[in-house]
Amino acid sequence: MKRLLAWAVPGLALLCGCRQELPAKLQTGEDLYMANCAVCHNTRGEGLMMYPALAHSQWVDGPPERLAAIILDGMQRGSDSDVAGVMPSWKTLSDVQIAAVMSYLRQRDGKPPASSVEVSRVRLETQARNSYWTAGDLRTLKIH
Repeated sequence: MKRLLAWAVPGLALLCGCRQELPAKLQTGEDLYMANCAVCHNTRGEGLMMYPALAHSQWVDGPPERLAAIILDGMQRGSDSDVAGVMPSWKTLSDVQIAAVMSYLRQRDGKPPASSVEVSRVRLETQARNSYWTAGDLRTLKIH
């Protein structure tokens, strides 16, 4: 019973969108993706139920700045969106961790990796933002 609870409680926390401190050993983009993203987007990025697929997505394969903005501030469904529900902000991840996840996703689709410098630039230029992105917002996003 104790073993079941040891796995069930963290699993429920992830499903509820609660964040836990990540173990230091989670360093690769794949590890970070599996720990933070796979619960909604599937281990292969194919999406689950109302959560969109990431494999060959315009948001993953497009400009890296857009994907960084989504991960940093989250994304909400709108009339102009292919996203169901709301993706939460992951600002608690470092720029290096976000770049690792982005690179993992992009390289699976044959795209070049992302850099933590790109993520840092997006974080700095969008730091005043206090709302989720919509597809329309992201299509007009300009990062210098």
